[in-house]
Amino acid sequence: MRGWLSDDAGTLHRGRLALVLAGIYALFWATYISINVFSVGRPAHTLFLPGEERLPFLPVFEYLYVLTCFVPGVLIVSVRTYAQFVRLVLAFAIALLVAYTTYLVFPVYMERPALEVTSLHTWLLSLHYLDKPYNHFPSMHVTLSWLVVHSAQGSRRFRLALALTAVGISISTLFVKQHYLVDVVYGYTLAWGAWKLAALGASKRVMVPTGASTTSAAQ
Repeated sequence: MRGWLSDDAGTLHRGRLALVLAGIYALFWATYISINVFSVGRPAHTLFLPGEERLPFLPVFEYLYVLTCFVPGVLIVSVRTYAQFVRLVLAFAIALLVAYTTYLVFPVYMERPALEVTSLHTWLLSLHYLDKPYNHFPSMHVTLSWLVVHSAQGSRRFRLALALTAVGISISTLFVKQHYLVDVVYGYTLAWGAWKLAALGASKRVMVPTGASTTSAAQ
């Protein structure tokens, strides 16, 4: 795939990268939804920490939460080298394996509040509420957002903007009542751990040409 996806220097072809990322994203959603549906009716856990139930329900945070649907598109411009792409794919695979295993072995359920659609953000949130209230621990919204941050190649200002976006998404999951606090912590930790582990596998699979850049915000 390397010869098709990148040039001799290891620089990625943007159009082809977009096609590959779209395929990966579609596969993710197909498998994620399948596990979500499978979990319906199974004995499940709730993970409220003391006092967490008092956090308010603020649907306006949907404007941050919905960014998760668009952040992966940033990868088309933020991942520039084949070596970084391989590391990202490995990290994503590791994160999915761990998350899906957790969902199946330790299902978690969250009772959602009543939602009245009266605005754009409540309508958007109602679309997110179409999936079943399972697959919480870890939060893949958080994991995916932080994998985008870790894999970003670009200016410091650009990486900082992505990190702030990931922080906003992580916080928003609590106020739109899609996740528990421990889901957020697990999701962030999973992204960090998967990214570190992927470096070991990527180094064995990719020989970077002399002069090719593999600079990353996480390195």
